[in-house]
Amino acid sequence: MNIKALSVDRDIDLALFSRYLYQCSVPHRINEVGAEQEIWANTDQDKQTIQSLYAAFSRGEFQLQANASGSARPSITDQLARILKQAAASPFILTLIVANVICFPITFGIDTGNQSKWLADFTLLSFNVMNNQIYHANLAYTLETHQYWRLITPMLLHFGWLHIVFNLLWVWEIGRRIEQLNGSLIVLLLTLTTSVAANLLQYWLAGASLFGGMSGVVYGFLGFGLCVGRLAPEMDLGLPKAIYGVMLGFLILGFTGVIDLLGLGNLANGAHLGGLLAGIAFGIPVALSAKIKSKR
Repeated sequence: MNIKALSVDRDIDLALFSRYLYQCSVPHRINEVGAEQEIWANTDQDKQTIQSLYAAFSRGEFQLQANASGSARPSITDQLARILKQAAASPFILTLIVANVICFPITFGIDTGNQSKWLADFTLLSFNVMNNQIYHANLAYTLETHQYWRLITPMLLHFGWLHIVFNLLWVWEIGRRIEQLNGSLIVLLLTLTTSVAANLLQYWLAGASLFGGMSGVVYGFLGFGLCVGRLAPEMDLGLPKAIYGVMLGFLILGFTGVIDLLGLGNLANGAHLGGLLAGIAFGIPVALSAKIKSKR
């Protein structure tokens, strides 16, 4: 969402108006910048709609639909229409999610020792299984043989339903905001950059192992959002600040080893940290460029 539709005083409660916009199936984002609140839209048509609806809202000429409890809530049809609009405005993120779903069966059977050739082709390092032991190639060999795709493809590997559902929900929730605000090219480059950084740092910290998933990229998205939100508030993703706190706390907790001791699985802590740092680094020039354009 990169078109500012309105700026209103910070003292005005926009919660009711936001619900009214959702009822009308108008996608939007609200940021607080200084003493004002900004309402952002996806398209010029949405901008005009928001301005028109706000004028009617200010005059009291609106009606919220009510559910049984008496509170306004978008209908299932309205929610579906909103999701479809968001999907249409986020083609890369939608494609990324579909690619992950298609690749999910690659890891089926890994718990019983069934490692497919596809799995060996998608991991950071190629490997062979002999006498129930996994023997990995090293990173130097991978680069010398020009297998550069391996720097990216581990993000398409997920080990279990909980793993893929958790990651893809965050990819959708954060990634679509980045794409709608910055465009498909930025989120594509951000995904590739954070994926490479996540995979390499995980390798350098933990050595050769089977790891994968979109969590490194998710932390990259978070790092990007944290960076641009601070340096260029008009580009804030609109995520609750608590989400940043929870995810960063989870990252720190992972390095303490507590989660491993609880039997919740081995976390790719290096991938999380690598993605976060790469996302922050990627966000700096994007935010600074936006500030320069804004001043001009």
